[in-house]
Amino acid sequence: MTVIREGNTIRFQGQYRDADLHHPLVCLHHAVNDHGYSDVVLDFSECVETYPGPMLALCAEILRLRGQQVDAQLILPKREALARLFVNANWANLIEPRRYNASRFRGHTQIPATRFESPAEQNDAVNRIVNAILGGIPDIRRENFAALEWAVNELTDNVIVHSESPIGGLVQVSSFKRTSKVIELTIADAGLGIPATLRSGGFTGSDTDALDRAIREGVTRDKSVGQGNGLYGSYQICCHSGGAFQIESGHARLLYRPGPYGLEIRDQKVPVHGTLVIAKINFTDPDLLKDALNFSGKSYTPVDYIETRYESHGSDLLQLKMIDEASSFGSRVAGTPVQNKLYNLVRMCPGQAIEIDFSQVPLVSSSFADEVFGKLFVKLGPLEFMQRIRFKNVEHTVRLLIDKAISQRVAAGLGS
Repeated sequence: MTVIREGNTIRFQGQYRDADLHHPLVCLHHAVNDHGYSDVVLDFSECVETYPGPMLALCAEILRLRGQQVDAQLILPKREALARLFVNANWANLIEPRRYNASRFRGHTQIPATRFESPAEQNDAVNRIVNAILGGIPDIRRENFAALEWAVNELTDNVIVHSESPIGGLVQVSSFKRTSKVIELTIADAGLGIPATLRSGGFTGSDTDALDRAIREGVTRDKSVGQGNGLYGSYQICCHSGGAFQIESGHARLLYRPGPYGLEIRDQKVPVHGTLVIAKINFTDPDLLKDALNFSGKSYTPVDYIETRYESHGSDLLQLKMIDEASSFGSRVAGTPVQNKLYNLVRMCPGQAIEIDFSQVPLVSSSFADEVFGKLFVKLGPLEFMQRIRFKNVEHTVRLLIDKAISQRVAAGLGS
C-alpha cells in the first residue's frame, strides 16, 4: 500500500491491509494539526483491496475528527466490486454520511460496520451479530456459539464501560464462511486507549507493557466496574481455536498468530487514538474451544442468546416466531439462514422440540418452503423431523406448500 498526502487529499494506492493502518493516521495528523485543514479528502480510487481492521480504525478516526469540526469527503475505488463493498460494509456512510446512506446490506454472512453509543445500542448490535452467526454457520456447537457471543459482548462492553470514547464504538463481522467456519470480529473506538485506561488505575508501565497486561486474567483499571476478563477471555478463545488476535492502542501493537509466529508485542511510532481489536475465531475443530473460557481454574459457561431468545422457562419447547426470522418469505436465498438456524437449534438443544409460530406470515414461496423445510427434513430424517419440529398458527396455503416441499424431497429419495 502507498498512502500519499497532497494538501488535504490522502490517496490510497494498492492494497490497504492491517499492517498499513498507521499510514493514513499520520497523513490525517499532518493535514489537520500541522497544516490546519478543516476538510480532508480520502481518495480510494486507485485502491484495489482493503481489509476491515484498518478501515474501521480509519472510520473511527474520521468520526473523532468530525467531532472537532473536520469534514471528510470520500472518493470510492474504481473497482466496482470494491466500491460496492465500501457501501455495503457501511464504511462509506461512516466517512461521508451526507453523501452515502447507511448500509442496507442484509446478507447472512456479513454484518456491516455498526456504531453503538449506549448499552441499549450495544446490546442490539450484539444480538444482530449472534443471530446472523446462528443462521450463517451450520453445525456450530452450542458451547462454541456461547463462547463467541461472550467475546462479542465483552469486547463491545469494554467500549461502553472503559473507553470514554466520544464516538462510542464500531463493530463489524467482516467474514465468516459456511465451509471454513471462521469469523473475523473487528471493534474500534476513539477513546482513551488501553494504556491510558490502565494508567488511570495506577499502572505505570509502557504502552507495550499495558497491552501485555491487558490480555492477562483479572487485569482492569477498576474492579468495581469489571472483572478484567474481557480481553483475556477473548484472546484465549482466539488462541484455543487456532485463530488470530490483534490489538492496536496508543503506541503499541499486540499480535497473536497461530503456528510458529505466536505472540508479538511491539512499539509503534504512530499512535492509534482509542483501541482497535481484530479477533479471528476458527470453529473448524469443535473441541478446541471447550476449555477456552477458564477463569481462576474453573470452566465458565455463559448464558447465551439461545436461552434468552428461544428457550421458554418452565417448558422444554424452543419457541421461534417466523415473522422475526426472515426479511422476506419469497426466495430460496431468504430461507437459507432460517434453515441453518433451525438445524443448529436442533443440534444444540437435544431433546427439545422447536415450535415454529407462523403468525403474521400469510404466504411463503415454494422455493422458501423447500429451502427451509424440505432440506431440513432431508438433513434430520423423517423421524427426528416429526419429533423435533412443530408448527403453530400456519395458514392452510402455507401448510400445503410445506407439505408439498417435503413430499417432493421424499419422492426424490431424500436427495439434495
